[in-house]
Amino acid sequence: MFKALLLVCLMVLAGSVRADDRPNIVVIMTDDAGYSDLGSFGGEIDTPHLDRLAEQGIRLSNFYSNGRCSPTRATLLTGLDCARVGFGGGVVGDWGREMPYPAHRGRLPYNTPLLSELLKDAGYRTLMSGKWHLGGSTMKVDTKQQEVWKRYHPGWELTKEEIELDWLALPLQRGFDEYFGLYGAQDSLFFVPGQPHPMREGNKPAKLTYDRVYTMHCFSKWQQRYNVNHGKTGKAFYATDGVTDRAIEMIEDAAGDDAPPFFLYVAHRAPHKPLQAPEELVQKYLKKYADIRAVEATRHKGVQTQGLYAKHLDYKPAWINPGKEDEFRLQMALHAAMMEKVDEGVGRLMDTLEQTGELDNTLVLYFSDNGNASHLDNIFNTPYRGMKALLWEGGTKTHFIASWPNRIEPGSMSHEQVWVGDILPMCLELAGVEYPETFRGQPTETLPGRNMLSVLQGQPRPPAEAIFFNDKGQQSVIYQGRWKLLIEPGWYTQTLNRPGIAYELYDLDQDPAELNNLAEAKPKLVQKLAKMCEDWKQDMGIVEYGELLELRPGDNK
Repeated sequence: MFKALLLVCLMVLAGSVRADDRPNIVVIMTDDAGYSDLGSFGGEIDTPHLDRLAEQGIRLSNFYSNGRCSPTRATLLTGLDCARVGFGGGVVGDWGREMPYPAHRGRLPYNTPLLSELLKDAGYRTLMSGKWHLGGSTMKVDTKQQEVWKRYHPGWELTKEEIELDWLALPLQRGFDEYFGLYGAQDSLFFVPGQPHPMREGNKPAKLTYDRVYTMHCFSKWQQRYNVNHGKTGKAFYATDGVTDRAIEMIEDAAGDDAPPFFLYVAHRAPHKPLQAPEELVQKYLKKYADIRAVEATRHKGVQTQGLYAKHLDYKPAWINPGKEDEFRLQMALHAAMMEKVDEGVGRLMDTLEQTGELDNTLVLYFSDNGNASHLDNIFNTPYRGMKALLWEGGTKTHFIASWPNRIEPGSMSHEQVWVGDILPMCLELAGVEYPETFRGQPTETLPGRNMLSVLQGQPRPPAEAIFFNDKGQQSVIYQGRWKLLIEPGWYTQTLNRPGIAYELYDLDQDPAELNNLAEAKPKLVQKLAKMCEDWKQDMGIVEYGELLELRPGDNK
């Protein structure tokens, strides 16, 4: 009897072991979230699920994106500098932004391997729910789009090859087994039955589910089409919830002891403009933001209390347009409400991983594609200066959380420098995949990033020799993790008319808020770093922004 019982127990245990013990990998990215938005990063927004994720894993205080939407996404999926794959100089993945130069093409090249393709070839199930924004279109099958393409590309020739390459740039053709989401940069988050929408299921228009009742708050200053649902109450599709719903379905379908591991990329469009959120949450945060400057000061204290920022360091207050405080406050409240909905979705995803038995074998990464956008100045990036698309720390540095039960120490923190390009090498190692020397008949580039797994496991690591950033006339480099040079920082329309070339040099060890410009005090270091930047630009093929504006005069708007 005892032997029979033991045999049964052994069979049960054997059946509970996965056929493939490589981890699932879940990447969750928000769009324009602020560095200190999360409670676990010193913020006042209610983010209990993300805070719990931080308690279960590690927070990185010194994580860098590429400072803008598509460039960060391009590096995440290719592991290469964004200019290597067509997203240099602030170019994003929209027809109206594409340039006829390799570094600024605005579409991922088909001969560069993506993380999704490499993992799929290695036996992973590859899933994506959310915003793509890396170029491509369905004009191959929807020929009416070809006339639209011509309007956006005056002087270009629409060839069969161009049509095919646009088709091959979409998620389903780039290694994802399943895709639900938005191809482009932005659109409404709320849709009611009968309204046209941009959401796709694979290569086809998605059929949306309108199963929740919302009172909709929609705010857009410039495009009134985004405000059509403002003030309405009724059943609607809300993209933040919809992206989470579809991701949950993907997990449930992919889970199982006999199933291969999966890679899931969840790319929220929130809190990117247009700002749209449930009314009750907006009202909640309007009350919380009665005193705007108090919010900013509380965040500064919060990052210090959390151990993310030294207690003796100051910060640069956000600029708020005098007389526009109420509008600024409303945009803060909408941003916060959108972030709370993201947090709610993360909680539901984590519950699903646990309920399906996948949680213990899943690495979860959470971060933003850049800092908060310009309509909020740098208030939600406190204590850092700058915002999305500007190369000060507030534009490029974002919060980062990683969790992996029994592999990452709960409640830990690292101040080591990490860059978004470090994610792909780590994922390949976990999947047992070698980066190929050739892909689709072409030699591949050497990966500039470094496997970051050791950092997530609490080990020290020296900073990169250099990390470069370039965005619409601005250039910067972080040298050996300490010295940061910025050349012509700021909005191009403002810097263009200033005499000479502006240089700013900061010691990030002593002045991470970038308040004390050392350029005049250290001219030799400025000269050295400026030469490094110029060499890097030449290597990447980055074209001067003034030349790009001659082709696309409205690009700087």
